[in-house]
Amino acid sequence: MVIRWTIFGLFFLYFVPVGGQTYESGKTYYGSNQYIEYKAGHLPVIISAPHGGNLHPESIPDRSCTGCVYVKDAYTQELIRQMYDEIFQVFGCYPHVIINRLHRKKLDANRALGDAADGNKEAEEAWMDYHHFIQIAIDSVLRQYGRGLYIDLHGHGHSVQRLELGYLISKKDLQHDDEWLNQTRIIHKSSIRHLAGYNEEDLTFAELLRGALSLGQMYENGGYPAVPSRNQPAPSTSESYFSGGYNTRRYGSVKDGTIDGIQMECNRQGVRDTEEHRQDFAATTAKVLKDYLEMYYFKHGELGQYCSTLSANTPEKGFLPKISLSPNPVLDKCRISFIHTNPSPVNVTVMNSVGTILYEKETGQKQLNLNLNGYPGGLYAIIIQSGQNRIIKRFVKLGYQ
Repeated sequence: MVIRWTIFGLFFLYFVPVGGQTYESGKTYYGSNQYIEYKAGHLPVIISAPHGGNLHPESIPDRSCTGCVYVKDAYTQELIRQMYDEIFQVFGCYPHVIINRLHRKKLDANRALGDAADGNKEAEEAWMDYHHFIQIAIDSVLRQYGRGLYIDLHGHGHSVQRLELGYLISKKDLQHDDEWLNQTRIIHKSSIRHLAGYNEEDLTFAELLRGALSLGQMYENGGYPAVPSRNQPAPSTSESYFSGGYNTRRYGSVKDGTIDGIQMECNRQGVRDTEEHRQDFAATTAKVLKDYLEMYYFKHGELGQYCSTLSANTPEKGFLPKISLSPNPVLDKCRISFIHTNPSPVNVTVMNSVGTILYEKETGQKQLNLNLNGYPGGLYAIIIQSGQNRIIKRFVKLGYQ
C-alpha cells in the first residue's frame, strides 16, 4: 500500500530529521574529512556512486586485499551530479544522491567493510559514513512514500557499449525463457523482489526485466542500448555482464522490504566519455525514471503534483538554461556550462554562504570560466536569473591544507 500525504509528510519533503540531524532537500552534507558526500532529496529515488572518486589522501594507504579492484569508474561522479540536476528539472524535486569521493584504491564502497577499507581506520570511517547516508536516504523515502527505488551507479569497461542493468539475476538465468524467470525461486533472488510482487501494471517478473515496459527497453527507446531489455533479452555466453554487487544486495528488496535495487553499469562511449554525452544521458535518465516511477510505483502525475506544490522556485521550463558546473568541489578554477533552450541573456551571480557577491555578469555565452583562487573554503552558490525566474546551484570551494 502506498503511503499518501499528510500535512506532516509535506514538512518532511524539505526537512528530514534523523538522529538529531536535520537534512534539508537540495543541500549537500559531508562525512568525516569530506570523503563522503550526501546530496539530500525528497523523491523516492536514491542513487549512489561508489567508484567514481578522485581523492588520494596519504593518510589512507592503497588497499592490498586479495582480489582487490583498483580501477575507478571514470566520470560516474560527474554523471551522478548531472543526474541530480536533470531529475530536478523534470520532477521539480531532487533525488537522494550519495557519492564516495575517495579513489577506489583507498576505499571500495561496494564491498563489505573488511575488503572495502583493508583495515584502515580512516577508510573504515568513510565506509560507515557512506552507508550511513544511504540508510538516512532510505529511511526518509520510507517515511514519506512507503517504497522507492535505489540505483547503484557504475561504469563498465566491457567491449559491448551498452547499459547493463543488474537485478542480482545471473547471465545464465537471463538466457532461459520467461517461464524459467517467473519461477518463485528466481524472483526471490532478485533485488526487485518487492516490485515483482506489487506493481501498478501487474506485470510478470520476466516482463519487468526485459519486456516492452521494462527499464532496459525504456532506455532502448531513448536511444541507449541496454541489457536486459526486449531488444536485448540476455547477454550471450561470450559477453561480460554485471548482475549486481554488495550495495544492490544490501539495499534492494532481495531479502525483504519495499526499496527495490538496481545496479546500473554505464558504458563509456556515448554515455560517460564527454560532458555533452553525460548531460544527454542524465536528461534521458530523468525522463525514464519519471515514466518508470509513474508506471510501477505511483499514479501518473502524482509525484509531479507534489513537487510542483512544494517547489516554489522551480524555473519555467524552456526559459532558463540548464547548467552544469565542473569540477565540484572546486579547488581554484571551475567552468559553468550552459545549455540554452532560449538564447536570451541571463544574469549570473556567485555568492558566498553569508550573501557576499563575488562575481556578477550578464551573459548569453555557452560557457563561463571562474577563478576562485584566494577565496576561503566553504559553501557557495551560483544564481542564474532572468526576470522573476531563477536557478540556484550550490557548490563547495575547497580550502588549502
